[in-house]
Amino acid sequence: MDISPVTTASTTTTPANTAKPVVATSDFETFLTLLTTQLRNQDPLKPLESTEFVAQLASFSAVEQQVRTNDALGRIEAALGGSSASGLAAWIGMEVKTTQAVNFEGQPVTLVTDIARSADRAELVVRDRTGAAIQRLAVPTESTSIEWAGVTDDGGPLPAGEYAISVESYRGEALLASNPVATYGRVTEARLDGAETTLVLADSSEVPASGVMALREPGGS
Repeated sequence: MDISPVTTASTTTTPANTAKPVVATSDFETFLTLLTTQLRNQDPLKPLESTEFVAQLASFSAVEQQVRTNDALGRIEAALGGSSASGLAAWIGMEVKTTQAVNFEGQPVTLVTDIARSADRAELVVRDRTGAAIQRLAVPTESTSIEWAGVTDDGGPLPAGEYAISVESYRGEALLASNPVATYGRVTEARLDGAETTLVLADSSEVPASGVMALREPGGS
């Protein structure tokens, strides 16, 4: 089968119940109190060594950064991760990135690729529902996203339906990696299925919230 070129396009996120970083905040405040007390009560004749002080400041900075990180994660979880109807509503209209099968409806699809850095060539492999490889297309190794037209080697459209698409990275004849492509889809519905949140996309496909790799505003790139 001949390998045809593909047009290159322009170039963590699972909601969960929120919890305040009480422990990290407490550690941060305790550390600050201890350091301040130590400085106030140090022996003037034997002041704290500069290297030791710098080391303690570095520890202070690390604790502070962890508290801020936990706080930021908490805000994200509060916005999107609730198990209530209000938490589900935050998903609606957002675009989610997943590696599930591509639902082809006759229009070109933008695919996000993951190509090995040391590869000197790459191929897009398209498989049908049976798992048979029906198409192989050459992909620029520097590309991070491509437009897949969904047409045969003769230029005719492929049948509508789901296709498993991956990118194989090669160096010479050696296969370095085979990674599934990712796509973005707009969320039109979010519902609770037991303990899992299920998202319904604009193409009617469904994906568990735990399978979402990234989240962006509509029309983002």
